[in-house]
Amino acid sequence: MNKKRVALVIGATGLVGGHCVRQLLDSGAYDEVVTLGRRKLNLAHSLLRQIVGELDEAHALLADCTVDDVFCCLGTTIKKAKSKSAFRKVDYDYPLLVASLMREHGAEHFCVVSALGANSNSYFFYNRVKGELERDLKKLSYPYLTIVRPSLLLGDREEVRVAESMSAAVGNILKPIMKGVLQEVSPVEARRVAGVMVAEAMDIAKGIRYQNIRVIKSAQIQEFSKAN
Repeated sequence: MNKKRVALVIGATGLVGGHCVRQLLDSGAYDEVVTLGRRKLNLAHSLLRQIVGELDEAHALLADCTVDDVFCCLGTTIKKAKSKSAFRKVDYDYPLLVASLMREHGAEHFCVVSALGANSNSYFFYNRVKGELERDLKKLSYPYLTIVRPSLLLGDREEVRVAESMSAAVGNILKPIMKGVLQEVSPVEARRVAGVMVAEAMDIAKGIRYQNIRVIKSAQIQEFSKAN
């Protein structure tokens, strides 16, 4: 890794995104870590550049931005978005827009937080949208595409998601006894998800990632957690 890299993170103010930014800054592999979002992180660092703006304006905001790795940590809920169309905009339209734009700018690696159960043919709207995003990202011809599919995320959120919090709390109690197949649905810490994402980028930088597309399931994230 003689050449220092540049990373772009969208969704940096979210649960996984915040950890991702901090781990990238601490990795020693980047000359610059760029974030794009509606508000800034409460974080100052000599290698951090924060671009503030709406993702609808990504073409203009990222016009002069050239990066090696793009980390997409965007995600919302239908309740927060208030409609299916608004949810789709955040979880499908924006990620695909940024992915397309940055590929045109020469990015070689796109890493996205998807979800357990993502399937473009799913009966469930949430899973279907996530699956459609995965499907269409594969069409962009990135040299490297990393898809991370975590289960329920553990960590401190700024907003409270009651149903998710209750499910995560119960899952966390049962986590020590969840083995095998059950490990796939066991809650996973957001910082571990970020750790997997950054580790994949490090493997690419070192020239030891040989798969064009890598899908990392929640159980694999759990195993990564034990090893790190």
